[in-house]
Amino acid sequence: MLDDVFRIPTRALIRQGGRACFFRLVNTSPLLIQVQSGTKIVMADDKALRLEAGDYALLPDYRPLTMENIPKAPQKYQTLALPVPRQLFEDAYIAMGSIAVPSRPLPASASNLPEEAAALFAYCCQPGNLTRLPGAIAKARLMELITWFALCGAVLGRCESPRLEDRLRQMIESDTAFDWTLGHAARAFNMSEATLRRKLAAEKTSFSEILSDTRMNRALALIQTTTLPMAQVALEVGYDSPSQFSARFKERFGVNPRHVRGGTERFERIGAEVEHSGADALP
Repeated sequence: MLDDVFRIPTRALIRQGGRACFFRLVNTSPLLIQVQSGTKIVMADDKALRLEAGDYALLPDYRPLTMENIPKAPQKYQTLALPVPRQLFEDAYIAMGSIAVPSRPLPASASNLPEEAAALFAYCCQPGNLTRLPGAIAKARLMELITWFALCGAVLGRCESPRLEDRLRQMIESDTAFDWTLGHAARAFNMSEATLRRKLAAEKTSFSEILSDTRMNRALALIQTTTLPMAQVALEVGYDSPSQFSARFKERFGVNPRHVRGGTERFERIGAEVEHSGADALP
């Protein structure tokens, strides 16, 4: 089990005004989600999972996902997301005994989630409910919720060997506004800059790519879950210039950050690797 002193998960309410598809998003914690309005399409390994309003699902950690969020006028797209530590999933599955854990972590829907389980999800997402409980009770509630999801078909796949990239993302995510350098990262991992550069190259990435991508992932989350002004969002992810931030965001995601909130621009498909099919579903 986790240590008695563990960080209580805080739910995120994700809102989006404009339709957009975001390529290669990485969660650093597994997410239990409920789509509340609009449609969400999640793609991994060329398999698309379509979720409509009222549907529940589990999204894995450290797995690049393509996510398309589609508002249904006159409402914005909205999803409730609860990040839960991976260890709680593993503890819950051990307690269940006979659960079949997939070999790979993939998005999975929780079909026909009972009213009791839906009520527990709403309880865990309500601000303050879990923090008022003793740590052991809060963990028990979350493990019960994980068990309900598993019984309805949403089981978190086995943890793959952690990549250096994943550890680096976690470090940068702890303070995306910090002026991170290759030297900071090398010292944090007790290796030389040359060794770190070589190990990242073996994973087909680089420090600058991971730094930029982690910041843009964080910026997208802030835009979707807060009402912070864009200039403040830029500062939160290490950009003093809002215009430079906006340009980098559009380069990464294909849309202006204001489109994500307000939907004032035309829909654009994000990432050259993904072609628009003329339908809601991804090809």
